[in-house]
Amino acid sequence: MSWKKYKRYYVYIYLEDNVPFYVSKGKHNRIQVKHLYVTFPGYKNVKVTNNLTEQAAWDLETKLVEKYGLKCNGTGILENLRPGGRPSNSGWFHSEQAKQKISEGNKGKVRTEEHKKKYRKSKTKEHAENIRQANLGREPDGRYEKISKTTKGRPWTTARRDAQNRKNKLMEQK
Repeated sequence: MSWKKYKRYYVYIYLEDNVPFYVSKGKHNRIQVKHLYVTFPGYKNVKVTNNLTEQAAWDLETKLVEKYGLKCNGTGILENLRPGGRPSNSGWFHSEQAKQKISEGNKGKVRTEEHKKKYRKSKTKEHAENIRQANLGREPDGRYEKISKTTKGRPWTTARRDAQNRKNKLMEQK
């Protein structure tokens, strides 16, 4: 089965033994690409409502999540980590104080084309590990602000751990 026929937005439900465990909105092949905490269960275990506008898809996703509830907050059966609907900004952003400090530090600096090429390169694994080691055990210093309730940097919820265990089990079966 090809998901390319879904040209507009759709809402999909992953099923396990005909019981929903994950609900989301998608477009194109989103339904079968890697998700952060859940694994695509195969074509026979998916229910799709398609040909929706983006807003209709957000609304349906929210309604379905409300209907089935979330494991992570103890209201239901879904592995979803948020209640659905249009996401707000998420991730880490520099605080205003940090932005000011960076700006002051960069004033007057001249960057050559060689410098600019280096900035565009990806970090090596060694460089990334050096940064990780330097930050281990460091106390928060106010340079960054967390603006969403994602699970990055926090202990795993039961729902997240269950989803990871299910994913590992599926990987072992392959």
